[in-house]
Amino acid sequence: MLEEESYDTGGFTWSTWRAPAKVVQCPPDMKTSAARFVTGSLVLALCLPLAVTSPKTLAIPKKLQEAVGTVTVNATTCTVTCGLGFKEETVCEVGPDGVRRKCRSQRLECLTNWICGMLHFTVLVGEEFELSCLSSDILEIGKEAFRFTWRLARGIISTNDEVFRPFRASSHLVRFRPAREYDSGTYRCDVQLLRNLRLVKRLYYGLRVLPPKLVNLNFHQSLTEEQKLADEGLEVNLDNYSKPHRPKWQRKVASALGVGIAGGVIGGVLVSIVLCKVLRETYTGKILKSLQALLLRDWLPRKPG
Repeated sequence: MLEEESYDTGGFTWSTWRAPAKVVQCPPDMKTSAARFVTGSLVLALCLPLAVTSPKTLAIPKKLQEAVGTVTVNATTCTVTCGLGFKEETVCEVGPDGVRRKCRSQRLECLTNWICGMLHFTVLVGEEFELSCLSSDILEIGKEAFRFTWRLARGIISTNDEVFRPFRASSHLVRFRPAREYDSGTYRCDVQLLRNLRLVKRLYYGLRVLPPKLVNLNFHQSLTEEQKLADEGLEVNLDNYSKPHRPKWQRKVASALGVGIAGGVIGGVLVSIVLCKVLRETYTGKILKSLQALLLRDWLPRKPG
């Protein structure tokens, strides 16, 4: 029911209507339920972290306790430091008791690094030479499983991939029959697996082709006997130094040069001695004649004028 209230303010009358509020009393059982709900919420909030971390909630099921897993217990390093290689792994079944059962070894492919650096070669013009991308790991799998791509940076030795251009060679081998100065440069070989075209190896070859009369590339010939033995892997005392072996023509040339130099020095000395003697006699004779002329002119009586 609405109640009317009137207000008189200087000749004006205001009327308002309001609805009287009625206070409703909650039953006692409802108050108890609300209090229980609030109390239960607080208890749940406090006890939930303890319930989550309780050992009873982390209990492993029985089936999981009896499960057996496969674990790698040992592994070797890759057989190569670059390119595609292999490694040996030992795999065992391990149960809840920690005992290894049914262990077996397996051989897997591995790739540590696919960039294999650069190899340098120096050959003479006219010699036959070849570059090969084959290695022991490729031969073991079979070269048919790989794709070989060659690129060339002509005339320079570099690993900058921007200066390389395609080179027509689809096999693992590049042959030079014979080698020319035009063939000098850096050759790059890329090896890919055919099954997924994955790049597994990149190798650079720095090739220098020199004229035959420019330099002697027979390095082994200039070694001493001890150095040759050491180069073959034998233990040799290199403190006892001996001169390297020289071919006969080198010894003849050295002897001829020695004789020529000695003869030239002796001849020069003899010519100098003879020349000095001649000059001495010549100047001595002139001086004596001059002295005689002066003496005669002074001692001879003068004719009266």
